Amino acid sequence: MSTALRWFLRLATAALVTLGLMALVAWYLIARSLPDYEGTLVVEGLEREVRITRDANAVPHIRAESRRDAFFALGLVHAQDRLWQMELNRRAAQGTLSALFGPRTLAVDRLAKTLDLYGFARRALPYQTAETREALSAYAEGVNAWIRYVSEKALGRGAPEFFVFPTALAPWTPVDSLAILKLMALRLSASARREVERARLLLALPPERVADLVPEDPGPSITTLPRYSALFPDARFPPVTRKPRPDPMLALFGPPASP
Repeated sequence: MSTALRWFLRLATAALVTLGLMALVAWYLIARSLPDYEGTLVVEGLEREVRITRDANAVPHIRAESRRDAFFALGLVHAQDRLWQMELNRRAAQGTLSALFGPRTLAVDRLAKTLDLYGFARRALPYQTAETREALSAYAEGVNAWIRYVSEKALGRGAPEFFVFPTALAPWTPVDSLAILKLMALRLSASARREVERARLLLALPPERVADLVPEDPGPSITTLPRYSALFPDARFPPVTRKPRPDPMLALFGPPASP
């Protein structure tokens, strides 16, 4: 056997062994984090027994004897399935994503801190109704119950990604839930920019031409909102430019959906 062939076999064997080890590590990280949907959990915080069944698409259906237990269970199943996504959204609202991802998310963090999303959520909590605060508190207790469960039972860290980003996971709070709601509202406000662009076009072109360039959504609307340009009749905007402007939210959420 030639020397070249022997080295080829050695390299091929080493590559196969490496791939096998990587597959085993990946399986371990995933298996140690996936919940057992068929099992029975014993957690502190529930008033009565709660039954959670999942359909063929793994969508949970919660049956509880009290409103509080239902929200507790909702927080628990959300943490079961989406703990990593919940942590990312919380950090996005706090402006602390760069602690995980470095400079690439600085623009997102700067935007969140400039808008003070988390601060507004903290100040908004006392103004919620007693019923809402109770629901937020029960939901947070359910999330934390799952975090404690996976920690005590040595079932990984709740999601495979937490092995890659070994960061401390703070307990969930009602403010975290409110902050994510504000983050979602910010994400859904992408149409505000399009309305500004439409208003600037209306200052330079006839309405028929604007309707051709920027068509309206088809179908009847439930409510008719005022035109952005009608709110500021004396406003004068600078000329329209086609130079793209970076949007820090795109780094986290991607482009907005087309109308």
